[in-house]
Amino acid sequence: MSCNFCKKIRLKKKYQQIFKLAQPFYKKGREKDDVHHLTVAGMMKNILKEASLDEEVMMAAALLHDIGYAKISPDKRKTHWAKQVKKDHMKFGAELAEGILDKADYPQEKIKQVCQIITVHDNPEIGRPISSREAKILKEADILWMTTEEAFWLDVKRRPEIKAEEWLEILENRFTQEKAYTDYLKTNFARKRTKEFIKKMKKKMESE
Repeated sequence: MSCNFCKKIRLKKKYQQIFKLAQPFYKKGREKDDVHHLTVAGMMKNILKEASLDEEVMMAAALLHDIGYAKISPDKRKTHWAKQVKKDHMKFGAELAEGILDKADYPQEKIKQVCQIITVHDNPEIGRPISSREAKILKEADILWMTTEEAFWLDVKRRPEIKAEEWLEILENRFTQEKAYTDYLKTNFARKRTKEFIKKMKKKMESE
């Protein structure tokens, strides 16, 4: 697994088990879904230093939130931003997460909470609000995936019509002006990371 940020992440054994159980679904899903989920889990670890929430629930949600893409056909996954695909991956993700967490001997109440979070975590992208604090925090960690170079270059690859400099401008606008993103970047960790990422990438591109 090639991911600079991922190399710094140290998961507890119970979360390593979840990650291992989810591997078949990462492989069937989108490109680098394993890296994506591990990165979001790493972001979540940092966010939880500020947000007082159930770690077991939030880390499981971070590691499993997008596995629903594994149940969507490859052709439809190419348009993973489409509303129906977004709706389906949240629904399927919750169903798959329930089975994985049952195998991991998670308490039923916590499994229920994780599934509820996954079912709504991408609501802003289909024009719906997120009401629970837990789902908002997952959305924050999910957005922060975009502050890694792995995500940046993967997104540029997926959008051949957009140059890297243009994509960086889009990200800067998202992080500072678009409510679908700014409404969920609330922790000091998130604000600092988005600013530092934009600054780092601008400097890197200027030097090339």
